[in-house]
Amino acid sequence: MVVLLGLATLTLASGLVGIAVTSVWPTQVSTQSYAATVRLSAEPDQLSTLHAPTLFGDLDLRFDGVLPAPGVNAVARVQDRITSVLATRDLSVSALKPMPAEIDDAVATTITQVGGKFAGGVLLTCVLVAFATRHWRSRDEPLRPWRRAVAIPALSLLLALTGTAGAAWSTFRPDRLESVGADGLLGYVRSNTAILADVEARSAQAQPYVKNMLALSAALQDKFVPAELATPASVKILLVSDIHGANAYPLMKQIVETEGITAVVDTGDLVNFGRVQEAEAAGLFTGIRSLGVPYLFVRGNHDAASPTDDALVERMTQVPGVVVLEPRRHAYTLATVGGLRIGGFNDPRWFGDTGGGPATQVPAAEAFGEAMRELRAGRATTAQESSTRGATASPSGGTPAPLTSGAVSGSTGASSSGAPPDSSSVAAAASSAAAADAERGLDVLVTHEPAAAEASGDAGIRLHGHMHSTALQGNRIQIGTFTGGGVVSHYIQGADGAELAGQPYAFDVLSFGGDCRLQTLTRYSYRDLLEGRPVYDDVRAINGRAIQSPLPSTGRVCRADAPVTLQDVRATTPDTSATPTP
Repeated sequence: MVVLLGLATLTLASGLVGIAVTSVWPTQVSTQSYAATVRLSAEPDQLSTLHAPTLFGDLDLRFDGVLPAPGVNAVARVQDRITSVLATRDLSVSALKPMPAEIDDAVATTITQVGGKFAGGVLLTCVLVAFATRHWRSRDEPLRPWRRAVAIPALSLLLALTGTAGAAWSTFRPDRLESVGADGLLGYVRSNTAILADVEARSAQAQPYVKNMLALSAALQDKFVPAELATPASVKILLVSDIHGANAYPLMKQIVETEGITAVVDTGDLVNFGRVQEAEAAGLFTGIRSLGVPYLFVRGNHDAASPTDDALVERMTQVPGVVVLEPRRHAYTLATVGGLRIGGFNDPRWFGDTGGGPATQVPAAEAFGEAMRELRAGRATTAQESSTRGATASPSGGTPAPLTSGAVSGSTGASSSGAPPDSSSVAAAASSAAAADAERGLDVLVTHEPAAAEASGDAGIRLHGHMHSTALQGNRIQIGTFTGGGVVSHYIQGADGAELAGQPYAFDVLSFGGDCRLQTLTRYSYRDLLEGRPVYDDVRAINGRAIQSPLPSTGRVCRADAPVTLQDVRATTPDTSATPTP
Protein backbone atom coordinates (compact mmCIF):
# COMPACT_ATOMS: atom_id res chain seq x y z
CA MET A 1 0.00 0.00 0.00
CA VAL A 2 2.83 2.40 0.89
CA VAL A 3 4.54 1.61 -2.41
CA LEU A 4 1.34 2.27 -4.40
CA LEU A 5 0.76 5.52 -2.53
CA GLY A 6 4.30 6.62 -3.24
CA LEU A 7 3.95 5.67 -6.89
CA ALA A 8 0.71 7.66 -7.26
CA THR A 9 2.16 10.67 -5.44
CA LEU A 10 5.31 10.75 -7.54
CA THR A 11 3.31 10.32 -10.77
CA LEU A 12 1.05 13.23 -9.88
CA ALA A 13 3.92 15.41 -8.66
CA SER A 14 6.04 14.80 -11.75
CA GLY A 15 3.06 15.60 -13.97
CA LEU A 16 2.49 18.89 -12.16
CA VAL A 17 6.19 19.76 -12.51
CA GLY A 18 5.97 19.01 -16.23
CA ILE A 19 2.98 21.32 -16.55
CA ALA A 20 4.81 24.00 -14.56
CA VAL A 21 7.78 23.77 -16.96
CA THR A 22 5.50 24.48 -19.93
CA SER A 23 4.16 27.51 -18.07
CA VAL A 24 7.54 28.93 -17.04
CA TRP A 25 8.99 28.14 -20.46
CA PRO A 26 6.02 28.61 -22.81
CA THR A 27 5.97 27.62 -26.46
CA GLN A 28 5.71 30.23 -29.21
CA VAL A 29 3.88 29.22 -32.38
CA SER A 30 2.95 31.39 -35.32
CA THR A 31 1.25 31.58 -38.69
CA GLN A 32 1.70 34.22 -41.35
CA SER A 33 -0.53 36.71 -39.58
CA TYR A 34 -0.87 35.42 -36.00
CA ALA A 35 1.20 34.16 -33.11
CA ALA A 36 0.32 32.43 -29.86
CA THR A 37 1.96 31.66 -26.55
CA VAL A 38 0.96 28.15 -25.45
CA ARG A 39 1.09 26.71 -21.95
CA LEU A 40 -0.45 23.73 -20.20
CA SER A 41 -2.70 24.35 -17.22
CA ALA A 42 -3.59 22.21 -14.21
CA GLU A 43 -6.30 24.56 -12.92
CA PRO A 44 -9.43 22.50 -12.19
CA ASP A 45 -11.74 24.71 -14.27
CA GLN A 46 -9.44 24.44 -17.29
CA LEU A 47 -8.90 20.68 -17.37
CA SER A 48 -9.77 19.17 -20.77
CA THR A 49 -10.29 22.71 -22.11
CA LEU A 50 -8.66 24.74 -24.86
CA HIS A 51 -8.68 28.29 -23.43
CA ALA A 52 -7.88 31.19 -25.76
CA PRO A 53 -8.06 34.59 -24.04
CA THR A 54 -8.06 37.71 -26.24
CA LEU A 55 -8.64 41.42 -25.79
CA PHE A 56 -12.21 40.96 -26.99
CA GLY A 57 -13.23 38.03 -24.81
CA ASP A 58 -12.29 34.45 -24.06
CA LEU A 59 -12.95 31.41 -26.22
CA ASP A 60 -13.28 28.05 -24.43
CA LEU A 61 -13.56 24.71 -26.19
CA ARG A 62 -14.41 22.09 -23.56
CA PHE A 63 -13.95 18.37 -24.26
CA ASP A 64 -15.31 15.32 -22.43
CA GLY A 65 -12.49 12.81 -22.58
CA VAL A 66 -12.53 9.56 -20.63
CA LEU A 67 -9.70 10.88 -18.42
CA PRO A 68 -9.11 14.55 -17.56
CA ALA A 69 -6.31 16.06 -19.64
CA PRO A 70 -4.25 19.14 -18.79
CA GLY A 71 -5.83 22.32 -20.11
CA VAL A 72 -4.24 24.19 -23.00
CA ASN A 73 -3.91 27.95 -22.60
CA ALA A 74 -3.18 29.70 -25.91
CA VAL A 75 -2.82 33.51 -25.74
CA ALA A 76 -3.21 34.71 -29.32
CA ARG A 77 -1.92 37.95 -30.82
CA VAL A 78 -1.49 39.42 -34.30
CA GLN A 79 1.84 39.72 -36.08
CA ASP A 80 3.34 43.16 -36.75
CA ARG A 81 2.98 42.68 -40.50
CA ILE A 82 -0.80 42.66 -40.14
CA THR A 83 -0.83 46.46 -40.05
CA SER A 84 -0.14 46.70 -43.77
CA VAL A 85 -2.61 43.94 -44.53
CA LEU A 86 -5.36 45.73 -42.63
CA ALA A 87 -4.92 48.77 -44.83
CA THR A 88 -6.33 46.80 -47.74
CA ARG A 89 -9.73 48.04 -48.80
CA ASP A 90 -12.70 45.65 -48.70
CA LEU A 91 -10.79 43.27 -46.47
CA SER A 92 -12.91 40.26 -45.54
CA VAL A 93 -12.95 38.10 -42.44
CA SER A 94 -12.43 34.96 -44.52
CA ALA A 95 -9.24 36.48 -45.96
CA LEU A 96 -7.85 36.93 -42.44
CA LYS A 97 -8.46 33.36 -41.32
CA PRO A 98 -5.31 31.19 -41.19
CA MET A 99 -5.13 28.50 -43.84
CA PRO A 100 -5.79 24.91 -42.70
CA ALA A 101 -2.16 24.00 -43.45
CA GLU A 102 -0.98 26.84 -41.19
CA ILE A 103 -3.21 25.63 -38.37
CA ASP A 104 -1.96 22.06 -38.82
CA ASP A 105 1.67 23.19 -38.70
CA ALA A 106 1.01 25.27 -35.59
CA VAL A 107 -0.69 22.31 -33.88
CA ALA A 108 2.20 20.00 -34.80
CA THR A 109 4.73 22.49 -33.41
CA THR A 110 2.70 22.85 -30.22
CA ILE A 111 2.51 19.09 -29.70
CA THR A 112 6.25 18.63 -30.28
CA GLN A 113 7.53 21.52 -28.19
CA VAL A 114 4.97 21.51 -25.37
CA GLY A 115 5.17 17.73 -25.17
CA GLY A 116 8.95 17.85 -25.06
CA LYS A 117 9.00 20.42 -22.27
CA PHE A 118 6.42 18.47 -20.30
CA ALA A 119 8.44 15.27 -20.70
CA GLY A 120 11.60 17.10 -19.64
CA GLY A 121 9.96 18.31 -16.44
CA VAL A 122 8.64 14.83 -15.63
CA LEU A 123 12.03 13.25 -16.35
CA LEU A 124 13.92 15.78 -14.21
CA THR A 125 11.56 15.14 -11.28
CA CYS A 126 11.91 11.37 -11.50
CA VAL A 127 15.70 11.52 -11.83
CA LEU A 128 15.99 13.75 -8.74
CA VAL A 129 13.74 11.40 -6.77
CA ALA A 130 15.79 8.38 -7.89
CA PHE A 131 19.01 10.13 -6.87
CA ALA A 132 17.54 11.09 -3.49
CA THR A 133 16.23 7.55 -2.95
CA ARG A 134 19.67 6.08 -3.56
CA HIS A 135 21.48 8.49 -1.25
CA TRP A 136 18.87 8.90 1.49
CA ARG A 137 20.09 6.62 4.26
CA SER A 138 21.43 6.60 7.78
CA ARG A 139 25.15 7.16 8.34
CA ASP A 140 25.95 3.48 8.81
CA GLU A 141 23.87 2.11 5.90
CA PRO A 142 25.40 1.48 2.48
CA LEU A 143 24.08 3.18 -0.64
CA ARG A 144 21.01 1.56 -2.12
CA PRO A 145 21.60 -0.14 -5.45
CA TRP A 146 20.47 1.86 -8.48
CA ARG A 147 18.10 -0.93 -9.50
CA ARG A 148 16.05 -0.45 -6.35
CA ALA A 149 16.38 3.35 -6.36
CA VAL A 150 15.05 3.85 -9.87
CA ALA A 151 12.20 1.28 -9.86
CA ILE A 152 9.41 3.54 -8.60
CA PRO A 153 10.65 6.74 -10.36
CA ALA A 154 10.93 4.87 -13.66
CA LEU A 155 7.42 3.49 -13.34
CA SER A 156 6.14 6.95 -12.38
CA LEU A 157 7.88 8.41 -15.44
CA LEU A 158 6.17 5.86 -17.66
CA LEU A 159 2.75 6.44 -16.11
CA ALA A 160 3.01 10.24 -16.19
CA LEU A 161 4.07 10.35 -19.84
CA THR A 162 1.76 7.67 -21.24
CA GLY A 163 -1.17 8.66 -19.04
CA THR A 164 -0.99 12.33 -19.96
CA ALA A 165 -0.35 11.64 -23.64
CA GLY A 166 -3.21 9.14 -23.75
CA ALA A 167 -5.59 11.50 -21.96
CA ALA A 168 -4.68 14.36 -24.30
CA TRP A 169 -4.96 12.20 -27.42
CA SER A 170 -8.36 10.81 -26.43
CA THR A 171 -9.68 14.18 -25.24
CA PHE A 172 -8.69 16.88 -27.74
CA ARG A 173 -10.55 15.39 -30.66
CA PRO A 174 -13.48 16.85 -32.62
CA ASP A 175 -15.77 13.97 -31.71
CA ARG A 176 -15.13 14.60 -27.99
CA LEU A 177 -16.09 18.29 -28.08
CA GLU A 178 -18.64 18.93 -25.33
CA SER A 179 -19.22 22.68 -25.58
CA VAL A 180 -17.93 25.89 -27.13
CA GLY A 181 -18.15 28.89 -24.85
CA ALA A 182 -17.23 32.52 -25.37
CA ASP A 183 -17.73 35.80 -23.62
CA GLY A 184 -17.38 39.40 -24.67
CA LEU A 185 -17.37 40.17 -28.38
CA LEU A 186 -16.11 36.71 -29.34
CA GLY A 187 -19.33 35.23 -28.02
CA TYR A 188 -21.04 36.37 -31.16
CA VAL A 189 -18.86 34.19 -33.39
CA ARG A 190 -20.43 30.95 -32.22
CA SER A 191 -23.93 32.24 -32.85
CA ASN A 192 -23.12 31.22 -36.46
CA THR A 193 -21.96 32.87 -39.62
CA ALA A 194 -24.63 35.57 -39.58
CA ILE A 195 -22.44 37.60 -37.23
CA LEU A 196 -19.41 37.27 -39.47
CA ALA A 197 -21.54 38.15 -42.47
CA ASP A 198 -22.68 41.28 -40.64
CA VAL A 199 -19.06 42.23 -40.05
CA GLU A 200 -18.44 41.67 -43.75
CA ALA A 201 -21.37 43.90 -44.69
CA ARG A 202 -20.24 46.64 -42.32
CA SER A 203 -16.51 46.48 -43.00
CA ALA A 204 -16.34 50.27 -43.26
CA GLN A 205 -17.43 50.63 -39.64
CA ALA A 206 -15.80 47.51 -38.15
CA GLN A 207 -12.55 47.87 -36.30
CA PRO A 208 -9.83 45.88 -38.13
CA TYR A 209 -8.42 44.23 -35.06
CA VAL A 210 -11.86 43.04 -34.06
CA LYS A 211 -12.03 41.36 -37.46
CA ASN A 212 -8.72 39.69 -36.75
CA MET A 213 -9.85 38.22 -33.48
CA LEU A 214 -13.13 37.05 -34.99
CA ALA A 215 -11.27 35.36 -37.82
CA LEU A 216 -8.78 33.71 -35.48
CA SER A 217 -11.46 32.36 -33.14
CA ALA A 218 -13.46 31.11 -36.14
CA ALA A 219 -10.36 29.27 -37.35
CA LEU A 220 -9.95 27.60 -33.95
CA GLN A 221 -13.55 26.42 -34.06
CA ASP A 222 -13.12 25.16 -37.64
CA LYS A 223 -10.23 23.03 -36.38
CA PHE A 224 -11.93 21.43 -33.41
CA VAL A 225 -15.72 21.53 -33.96
CA PRO A 226 -16.96 18.18 -35.36
CA ALA A 227 -18.21 18.24 -38.94
CA GLU A 228 -21.75 17.25 -37.94
CA LEU A 229 -21.97 20.24 -35.58
CA ALA A 230 -20.64 22.62 -38.21
CA THR A 231 -23.37 21.51 -40.63
CA PRO A 232 -26.17 24.10 -40.86
CA ALA A 233 -29.15 23.12 -38.71
CA SER A 234 -32.32 21.95 -40.44
CA VAL A 235 -34.61 23.04 -37.60
CA LYS A 236 -33.98 25.68 -34.90
CA ILE A 237 -36.20 26.08 -31.84
CA LEU A 238 -35.93 29.23 -29.71
CA LEU A 239 -36.51 28.55 -26.00
CA VAL A 240 -37.82 31.35 -23.78
CA SER A 241 -39.49 31.51 -20.39
CA ASP A 242 -40.69 33.81 -17.63
CA ILE A 243 -41.54 36.88 -19.73
CA HIS A 244 -43.42 38.33 -16.72
CA GLY A 245 -45.26 41.07 -18.57
CA ALA A 246 -42.22 42.72 -20.18
CA ASN A 247 -42.69 43.28 -23.90
CA ALA A 248 -39.33 42.19 -25.29
CA TYR A 249 -40.87 40.80 -28.47
CA PRO A 250 -39.06 43.26 -30.78
CA LEU A 251 -35.83 41.73 -29.50
CA MET A 252 -37.27 38.22 -29.86
CA LYS A 253 -38.31 38.98 -33.44
CA GLN A 254 -34.77 40.06 -34.23
CA ILE A 255 -33.46 36.79 -32.80
CA VAL A 256 -36.00 34.82 -34.84
CA GLU A 257 -34.91 36.55 -38.04
CA THR A 258 -31.16 36.54 -37.34
CA GLU A 259 -30.95 32.93 -36.18
CA GLY A 260 -33.41 31.52 -38.74
CA ILE A 261 -35.74 30.21 -36.02
CA THR A 262 -38.35 27.61 -37.00
CA ALA A 263 -40.54 27.94 -33.90
CA VAL A 264 -40.56 29.44 -30.40
CA VAL A 265 -41.26 27.44 -27.22
CA ASP A 266 -42.38 29.44 -24.17
CA THR A 267 -42.46 27.48 -20.90
CA GLY A 268 -44.78 29.91 -19.13
CA ASP A 269 -45.14 32.84 -16.75
CA LEU A 270 -46.10 35.21 -19.54
CA VAL A 271 -47.52 37.70 -17.00
CA ASN A 272 -47.11 38.49 -13.31
CA PHE A 273 -50.60 38.47 -11.79
CA GLY A 274 -52.52 36.02 -13.98
CA ARG A 275 -54.60 38.74 -15.66
CA VAL A 276 -55.30 39.01 -19.38
CA GLN A 277 -55.50 42.79 -18.98
CA GLU A 278 -51.83 42.88 -17.98
CA ALA A 279 -50.79 41.18 -21.22
CA GLU A 280 -53.10 43.37 -23.29
CA ALA A 281 -51.73 46.55 -21.74
CA ALA A 282 -48.14 45.46 -22.38
CA GLY A 283 -48.88 44.52 -25.99
CA LEU A 284 -47.71 40.94 -25.51
CA PHE A 285 -50.28 39.36 -27.84
CA THR A 286 -49.40 41.78 -30.62
CA GLY A 287 -45.72 41.03 -30.06
CA ILE A 288 -46.26 37.29 -30.28
CA ARG A 289 -48.27 37.67 -33.48
CA SER A 290 -45.45 39.72 -35.03
CA LEU A 291 -42.93 36.87 -34.76
CA GLY A 292 -44.27 35.07 -37.82
CA VAL A 293 -43.40 31.56 -36.59
CA PRO A 294 -45.33 29.06 -34.45
CA TYR A 295 -45.32 29.96 -30.75
CA LEU A 296 -45.80 26.91 -28.50
CA PHE A 297 -46.95 27.75 -24.98
CA VAL A 298 -47.71 26.17 -21.61
CA ARG A 299 -49.13 28.08 -18.66
CA GLY A 300 -46.94 28.98 -15.69
CA ASN A 301 -47.92 29.56 -12.07
CA HIS A 302 -48.22 33.33 -12.74
CA ASP A 303 -50.60 32.85 -15.68
CA ALA A 304 -53.79 32.27 -13.69
CA ALA A 305 -55.43 34.21 -10.87
CA SER A 306 -57.25 31.25 -9.27
CA PRO A 307 -57.31 27.43 -9.52
CA THR A 308 -60.14 27.58 -12.06
CA ASP A 309 -58.96 30.61 -14.05
CA ASP A 310 -58.28 29.77 -17.72
CA ALA A 311 -58.74 33.28 -19.15
CA LEU A 312 -55.12 33.77 -20.25
CA VAL A 313 -54.96 30.33 -21.83
CA GLU A 314 -58.20 30.99 -23.72
CA ARG A 315 -56.91 34.37 -24.90
CA MET A 316 -53.65 32.80 -26.09
CA THR A 317 -55.58 30.30 -28.22
CA GLN A 318 -57.02 33.27 -30.13
CA VAL A 319 -53.60 34.72 -31.05
CA PRO A 320 -52.54 33.81 -34.61
CA GLY A 321 -49.46 31.63 -34.53
CA VAL A 322 -49.93 30.39 -30.95
CA VAL A 323 -50.26 26.70 -30.08
CA VAL A 324 -51.31 26.15 -26.46
CA LEU A 325 -50.17 22.64 -25.59
CA GLU A 326 -52.91 22.20 -22.95
CA PRO A 327 -55.76 24.45 -24.16
CA ARG A 328 -58.28 22.84 -21.77
CA ARG A 329 -57.84 20.82 -18.61
CA HIS A 330 -56.69 17.30 -19.49
CA ALA A 331 -57.02 18.10 -23.18
CA TYR A 332 -53.67 18.34 -24.95
CA THR A 333 -52.39 19.43 -28.34
CA LEU A 334 -49.38 17.67 -29.82
CA ALA A 335 -47.59 19.80 -32.41
CA THR A 336 -45.31 18.44 -35.10
CA VAL A 337 -42.99 21.28 -36.12
CA GLY A 338 -40.25 20.67 -38.65
CA GLY A 339 -40.74 16.95 -38.08
CA LEU A 340 -40.32 17.19 -34.28
CA ARG A 341 -43.18 15.98 -32.10
CA ILE A 342 -43.73 18.43 -29.22
CA GLY A 343 -46.21 18.25 -26.35
CA GLY A 344 -46.64 19.47 -22.80
CA PHE A 345 -48.96 20.49 -19.98
CA ASN A 346 -49.79 23.52 -17.87
CA ASP A 347 -48.69 24.35 -14.35
CA PRO A 348 -51.68 23.57 -12.08
CA ARG A 349 -50.69 26.36 -9.70
CA TRP A 350 -51.77 30.01 -9.90
CA PHE A 351 -50.62 33.46 -8.76
CA GLY A 352 -50.83 33.57 -4.97
CA ASP A 353 -50.73 29.79 -4.49
CA THR A 354 -47.97 29.21 -1.94
CA GLY A 355 -48.86 25.69 -0.83
CA GLY A 356 -48.16 22.19 -2.00
CA GLY A 357 -44.62 22.57 -3.29
CA PRO A 358 -43.24 20.22 -5.94
CA ALA A 359 -45.82 17.55 -5.05
CA THR A 360 -48.52 19.63 -6.77
CA GLN A 361 -46.86 18.94 -10.12
CA VAL A 362 -47.12 15.15 -9.88
CA PRO A 363 -50.88 14.77 -10.59
CA ALA A 364 -50.60 17.03 -13.64
CA ALA A 365 -47.65 15.01 -14.92
CA GLU A 366 -49.50 11.75 -14.28
CA ALA A 367 -52.62 12.98 -16.11
CA PHE A 368 -50.51 13.95 -19.14
CA GLY A 369 -48.63 10.65 -19.02
CA GLU A 370 -51.92 8.71 -18.89
CA ALA A 371 -53.22 10.61 -21.93
CA MET A 372 -50.05 9.74 -23.86
CA ARG A 373 -50.30 6.07 -22.87
CA GLU A 374 -53.94 5.95 -23.98
CA LEU A 375 -52.97 7.63 -27.24
CA ARG A 376 -50.34 4.98 -27.93
CA ALA A 377 -52.85 2.28 -27.04
CA GLY A 378 -55.43 3.80 -29.41
CA ARG A 379 -57.92 4.61 -26.65
CA ALA A 380 -57.54 8.41 -26.48
CA THR A 381 -59.90 10.71 -28.35
CA THR A 382 -57.91 12.43 -31.10
CA ALA A 383 -58.47 14.89 -33.90
CA GLN A 384 -55.91 15.57 -36.62
CA GLU A 385 -55.43 18.93 -38.35
CA SER A 386 -53.25 19.80 -41.31
CA SER A 387 -51.84 23.03 -39.94
CA THR A 388 -51.82 25.15 -36.82
CA ARG A 389 -54.88 27.24 -36.06
CA GLY A 390 -53.70 30.48 -37.57
CA ALA A 391 -50.02 29.70 -37.05
CA THR A 392 -47.53 29.83 -39.86
CA ALA A 393 -48.01 26.57 -41.69
CA SER A 394 -44.49 26.52 -43.10
CA PRO A 395 -41.92 27.94 -40.67
CA SER A 396 -39.34 30.12 -42.35
CA GLY A 397 -36.39 29.39 -40.10
CA GLY A 398 -33.62 26.86 -40.39
CA THR A 399 -32.02 25.33 -43.45
CA PRO A 400 -34.03 22.69 -45.32
CA ALA A 401 -32.19 19.40 -45.45
CA PRO A 402 -31.23 18.20 -48.94
CA LEU A 403 -33.97 15.95 -50.27
CA THR A 404 -31.96 12.80 -50.84
CA SER A 405 -32.44 9.26 -49.60
CA GLY A 406 -33.27 10.56 -46.14
CA ALA A 407 -35.47 13.60 -46.61
CA VAL A 408 -39.20 14.01 -46.53
CA SER A 409 -41.32 16.57 -44.78
CA GLY A 410 -42.00 15.94 -41.16
CA SER A 411 -43.57 12.93 -39.56
CA THR A 412 -46.72 12.95 -41.63
CA GLY A 413 -45.22 10.95 -44.44
CA ALA A 414 -46.13 13.55 -47.06
CA SER A 415 -43.35 14.18 -49.56
CA SER A 416 -42.01 17.66 -50.18
CA SER A 417 -42.41 19.48 -53.46
CA GLY A 418 -39.57 18.82 -55.85
CA ALA A 419 -38.94 15.35 -54.40
CA PRO A 420 -37.11 12.80 -56.56
CA PRO A 421 -39.15 10.05 -58.23
CA ASP A 422 -38.30 7.48 -55.58
CA SER A 423 -39.34 9.77 -52.73
CA SER A 424 -42.31 7.54 -51.88
CA SER A 425 -39.98 4.86 -50.49
CA VAL A 426 -38.01 7.51 -48.63
CA ALA A 427 -41.22 8.94 -47.22
CA ALA A 428 -42.37 5.49 -46.15
CA ALA A 429 -39.09 4.84 -44.33
CA ALA A 430 -39.21 8.22 -42.58
CA SER A 431 -42.85 7.77 -41.65
CA SER A 432 -42.11 4.33 -40.23
CA ALA A 433 -39.21 5.69 -38.15
CA ALA A 434 -41.36 8.57 -36.89
CA ALA A 435 -44.15 6.15 -35.93
CA ALA A 436 -41.68 3.97 -34.03
CA ASP A 437 -40.41 6.99 -32.12
CA ALA A 438 -43.98 8.10 -31.38
CA GLU A 439 -44.50 4.79 -29.61
CA ARG A 440 -41.57 5.61 -27.34
CA GLY A 441 -42.74 9.15 -26.55
CA LEU A 442 -42.27 12.77 -27.58
CA ASP A 443 -39.24 14.43 -29.09
CA VAL A 444 -39.71 17.47 -26.83
CA LEU A 445 -41.73 17.78 -23.61
CA VAL A 446 -42.64 21.28 -22.37
CA THR A 447 -43.56 22.10 -18.75
CA HIS A 448 -43.11 25.08 -16.44
CA GLU A 449 -41.68 23.87 -13.15
CA PRO A 450 -38.67 21.59 -12.52
CA ALA A 451 -40.72 19.09 -10.52
CA ALA A 452 -43.11 18.69 -13.46
CA ALA A 453 -40.23 17.90 -15.83
CA GLU A 454 -38.68 15.51 -13.33
CA ALA A 455 -41.98 13.65 -12.92
CA SER A 456 -42.37 13.26 -16.68
CA GLY A 457 -40.53 10.80 -18.88
CA ASP A 458 -40.87 9.38 -22.38
CA ALA A 459 -39.28 12.36 -24.12
CA GLY A 460 -35.92 12.88 -25.77
CA ILE A 461 -35.68 16.44 -24.41
CA ARG A 462 -37.54 17.91 -21.40
CA LEU A 463 -37.91 21.68 -21.03
CA HIS A 464 -38.97 23.88 -18.12
CA GLY A 465 -38.43 27.38 -16.75
CA HIS A 466 -39.68 28.91 -13.46
CA MET A 467 -36.30 29.25 -11.69
CA HIS A 468 -35.09 32.38 -13.57
CA SER A 469 -31.73 30.68 -14.09
CA THR A 470 -30.26 28.18 -16.52
CA ALA A 471 -29.33 24.60 -15.70
CA LEU A 472 -28.82 21.30 -17.49
CA GLN A 473 -29.26 17.83 -16.04
CA GLY A 474 -29.27 14.92 -18.48
CA ASN A 475 -31.96 15.67 -21.05
CA ARG A 476 -33.72 18.18 -18.77
CA ILE A 477 -33.05 21.78 -19.84
CA GLN A 478 -33.88 24.60 -17.43
CA ILE A 479 -34.49 27.84 -19.34
CA GLY A 480 -33.66 31.23 -17.82
CA THR A 481 -35.86 34.32 -17.90
CA PHE A 482 -35.93 36.06 -21.26
CA THR A 483 -36.70 39.45 -19.70
CA GLY A 484 -34.60 39.33 -16.52
CA GLY A 485 -37.73 38.47 -14.54
CA GLY A 486 -39.74 41.34 -16.00
CA VAL A 487 -40.06 44.86 -14.66
CA VAL A 488 -41.82 43.84 -11.43
CA SER A 489 -39.41 41.14 -10.28
CA HIS A 490 -36.24 42.11 -12.15
CA TYR A 491 -34.31 43.44 -9.18
CA ILE A 492 -33.18 41.19 -6.33
CA GLN A 493 -31.56 42.18 -3.05
CA GLY A 494 -27.81 41.71 -3.00
CA ALA A 495 -26.08 39.73 -0.28
CA ASP A 496 -25.63 41.29 3.14
CA GLY A 497 -27.81 44.29 2.37
CA ALA A 498 -25.97 45.23 -0.82
CA GLU A 499 -27.74 47.27 -3.49
CA LEU A 500 -30.34 45.73 -5.73
CA ALA A 501 -29.00 43.69 -8.63
CA GLY A 502 -30.76 42.92 -11.91
CA GLN A 503 -31.41 39.32 -12.86
CA PRO A 504 -29.68 38.08 -16.01
CA TYR A 505 -31.56 37.77 -19.29
CA ALA A 506 -31.30 34.44 -21.09
CA PHE A 507 -32.54 32.44 -24.04
CA ASP A 508 -31.54 29.16 -25.68
CA VAL A 509 -31.56 27.77 -29.20
CA LEU A 510 -31.96 24.07 -29.99
CA SER A 511 -30.43 23.18 -33.38
CA PHE A 512 -31.51 19.91 -34.99
CA GLY A 513 -29.97 18.18 -37.97
CA GLY A 514 -31.85 16.69 -40.89
CA ASP A 515 -31.99 13.38 -39.00
CA CYS A 516 -33.88 15.04 -36.09
CA ARG A 517 -30.91 14.61 -33.79
CA LEU A 518 -29.95 17.52 -31.57
CA GLN A 519 -26.74 19.12 -32.83
CA THR A 520 -26.29 21.84 -30.22
CA LEU A 521 -27.94 23.61 -27.34
CA THR A 522 -26.70 27.20 -27.58
CA ARG A 523 -27.17 29.23 -24.38
CA TYR A 524 -27.07 33.04 -24.44
CA SER A 525 -27.08 35.47 -21.53
CA TYR A 526 -26.90 39.25 -21.17
CA ARG A 527 -27.65 41.77 -18.42
CA ASP A 528 -28.40 45.38 -17.45
CA LEU A 529 -30.93 45.96 -20.24
CA LEU A 530 -33.40 47.78 -17.98
CA GLU A 531 -30.59 49.82 -16.48
CA GLY A 532 -29.88 51.29 -19.92
CA ARG A 533 -26.38 49.81 -20.18
CA PRO A 534 -26.81 46.37 -21.73
CA VAL A 535 -23.79 44.11 -21.34
CA TYR A 536 -23.36 40.85 -23.22
CA ASP A 537 -22.25 38.06 -20.88
CA ASP A 538 -21.49 34.94 -22.87
CA VAL A 539 -22.66 32.23 -25.22
CA ARG A 540 -22.08 28.52 -24.77
CA ALA A 541 -22.79 25.83 -27.34
CA ILE A 542 -23.27 22.36 -25.83
CA ASN A 543 -22.95 19.21 -27.90
CA GLY A 544 -26.44 17.78 -28.37
CA ARG A 545 -25.35 14.16 -28.19
CA ALA A 546 -24.77 14.66 -24.45
CA ILE A 547 -28.39 15.83 -23.98
CA GLN A 548 -30.93 14.10 -26.23
CA SER A 549 -31.95 10.68 -24.90
CA PRO A 550 -33.17 8.47 -26.42
CA LEU A 551 -31.92 9.41 -29.87
CA PRO A 552 -34.37 9.47 -32.79
CA SER A 553 -34.50 6.34 -34.91
CA THR A 554 -32.46 6.04 -38.06
CA GLY A 555 -34.48 7.28 -41.01
CA ARG A 556 -36.17 10.18 -39.26
CA VAL A 557 -36.21 13.42 -41.25
CA CYS A 558 -36.61 16.99 -39.99
CA ARG A 559 -37.03 20.00 -42.27
CA ALA A 560 -37.81 23.60 -41.44
CA ASP A 561 -40.26 23.77 -44.35
CA ALA A 562 -42.21 20.66 -43.30
CA PRO A 563 -45.96 21.20 -42.73
CA VAL A 564 -46.90 21.99 -39.15
CA THR A 565 -49.54 19.56 -37.87
CA LEU A 566 -51.56 19.43 -34.66
CA GLN A 567 -53.14 16.48 -32.93
CA ASP A 568 -55.72 17.09 -30.21
CA VAL A 569 -55.63 14.41 -27.51
CA ARG A 570 -57.96 13.88 -24.60
CA ALA A 571 -57.72 10.87 -22.31
CA THR A 572 -60.95 8.91 -22.04
CA THR A 573 -60.54 8.67 -18.26
CA PRO A 574 -58.66 11.79 -17.11
CA ASP A 575 -57.24 11.72 -13.60
CA THR A 576 -59.39 14.23 -11.71
CA SER A 577 -56.83 14.36 -8.93
CA ALA A 578 -54.72 16.57 -11.19
CA THR A 579 -57.23 19.42 -10.82
CA PRO A 580 -55.88 21.86 -8.19
CA THR A 581 -57.98 22.87 -5.26
CA PRO A 582 -57.86 26.14 -3.34
